[in-house]
Amino acid sequence: MASQSSNTKLVNRIVERIDAKIAAGEYEPGVRLRQESLADEFKVSRTPIREALRLLEAKGAVLQAPHHSAVIRLPSTREIRETYQVRSELEGLAAQLAAQWISDNQLDDLRAVHDKFVHSVKELNARTAVKRNGRDILRSSNAWTDTNGEFHALIQSASNNLRLRQAINDLYAGFIRTVIYSSARTMDAHRMQRNIEDHEKILRALEARDAAQARKAMEGHIHESGTFVIAWRENNFAADVT
Repeated sequence: MASQSSNTKLVNRIVERIDAKIAAGEYEPGVRLRQESLADEFKVSRTPIREALRLLEAKGAVLQAPHHSAVIRLPSTREIRETYQVRSELEGLAAQLAAQWISDNQLDDLRAVHDKFVHSVKELNARTAVKRNGRDILRSSNAWTDTNGEFHALIQSASNNLRLRQAINDLYAGFIRTVIYSSARTMDAHRMQRNIEDHEKILRALEARDAAQARKAMEGHIHESGTFVIAWRENNFAADVT
């Protein structure tokens, strides 16, 4: 029993590490994950690697075929569109509820995270302008995507609805998290500024406790993000990555 529990923990740790590498941009859509290479990298046998890849496939993060390496999965345009339609409704509801339940301390935290978000965008733009090395730019890019995630997570927490938060978390699992991070790294300064303005609209509505406006601002923000992600997918991948 103890051995089985240890194996399960090991597999889950491998899944988390691969997920983290996908989020960090080390594994982009279309990249092949070879079992022997992963086993060497994580210093384990191929058995837990196979199980981890099976779990990642169940989440929709990778695609596997018999006798072939796993591939970081790229969703279709339709999948992205439908996911963002659902995401817009769920996160819009979260913002609406948050306007009713959010505490003053949570508003302070949200403002602080937004300030971090603005700073990370400025830092990324500055590093991109002077053409710093790719690692520095990737680090700054990940910083702004992480703070963007914090902003949304705080609003979801303030909604005071655990079932809604779980539904949103489930939606983020698998491929949607991959495309969010991958597409975000291609945003230009204008697009990032648009994100800042969207967040400010949402924040002002929450500070005013205006539930209808908070929902409208969040739905518009998610819709705009979905339009961008679809354009990124169509412009960068002429054919499906399978």
